Amino acid sequence: MSPLTRRQFMQGTATLAAGATLLGTSKTGWADANERVRVAVVGIRGQGNGHIRSYMGMPNVEVAALCDIDENLFEDRLKQFDERDLARPYVEKDVRRILEDDDIDAISIASPNHWHALSAIWACEAGKDVYVEKPCSHNVHEGRVLVEAAERNDRIVQHGTQIRSNPGIIEAMEQLRDGVIGEVYMARGLCYRWRGDIGTMED
Repeated sequence: MSPLTRRQFMQGTATLAAGATLLGTSKTGWADANERVRVAVVGIRGQGNGHIRSYMGMPNVEVAALCDIDENLFEDRLKQFDERDLARPYVEKDVRRILEDDDIDAISIASPNHWHALSAIWACEAGKDVYVEKPCSHNVHEGRVLVEAAERNDRIVQHGTQIRSNPGIIEAMEQLRDGVIGEVYMARGLCYRWRGDIGTMED
């Protein structure tokens, strides 16, 4: 098998949101350090835990770090590496420390939504490639700043908008453009999911 390039790695992350099941590997099967992508997963609760499991099964990808403000999550996530005989990643509460690590090639962002754009921009500035969950930003300006940061720093940024390739969504958009419901002048959406309180954390 040829080594996984950074671009192939980022393209492969498109399977994450779909919950793809990937075959595992062992720590004795890693390629040479120069031929593997070392990724840090930022935000490791629900979606982030899916990222961890998917990356654990990708050849020539090493989950090198886990980052979350909620330290209570670390031990359960680390047990997954023990169960699959993989080297444990290090853990960190502050994403800025992750970005200072020159040994991290890419970060995978599944933190709360309001951190997506800033973490991705910081990652580009730090020379990391990025996979960022939706929404990548709260407004068009933030998205443009992220695109500019990626271009300025020659970084690969993959945004988790896989549903746009769903055949049903594609058909619905075509029908909307064809005027099946007339002129669309406004759309509203709301996604409200109750999350348990982790307590008050330091700034």
